[in-house]
Amino acid sequence: MINRRIRHSFLFSLFMFISAPIFGAESPWYLEREEDNIDVYIATIKGSAVKTFRGVVTVDSSLKSVLSVIADASSYPRWLYHCKSAKMIKFVSYNEVVSHVVTDMPWPLIDRDTIIQSIKTQNTSTKKVTIKIVSKPGMVGNLPNTIRINNINGLWELTPLHNGQLKILFQMSVDPGGTIPKWLVNSMLIDIPFYTLRNLRQIAKEPQYQ
Repeated sequence: MINRRIRHSFLFSLFMFISAPIFGAESPWYLEREEDNIDVYIATIKGSAVKTFRGVVTVDSSLKSVLSVIADASSYPRWLYHCKSAKMIKFVSYNEVVSHVVTDMPWPLIDRDTIIQSIKTQNTSTKKVTIKIVSKPGMVGNLPNTIRINNINGLWELTPLHNGQLKILFQMSVDPGGTIPKWLVNSMLIDIPFYTLRNLRQIAKEPQYQ
């Protein structure tokens, strides 16, 4: 029953994202990477030192296939950038779940974990699906040797196109917490959306998600 719920619920779990108001006013978006048909943009939230990334890709997979991957927590270590483990911890409805994700940080940094609530809505006219992500930090006790990320804002936008393709937009504000070199944070801003979208595009083609 749980597997079925995971398959049909719409969740997203990610790892090191913060409280900067992603839906607030940003500075202009700057294209930082354009490779393999994936575009990665960076913007700065006004009044905040935190930057926001946006990754965009168009895939040949269906809306159903991509949602099925996002709903399968067991698949996260295969495509979410540096995801160490992930599981659903509360099923609210087929449009709302809470999940726990642990992110593997490079040595000698400490791993991160986060608890997030994912809420799915769909535009009945365009069929575009939006999955908004907020934090629910108190639902799981702190793990040893792990830094808890307590504040999250983000989204997925999945837009079916007239030619049968699907446009995927993945946007987050990022602050991994703790002490991390600035060069690594800046690299992560670009690597997280790029490799996550590239991996998702591949996984969505697999037979179990059709």
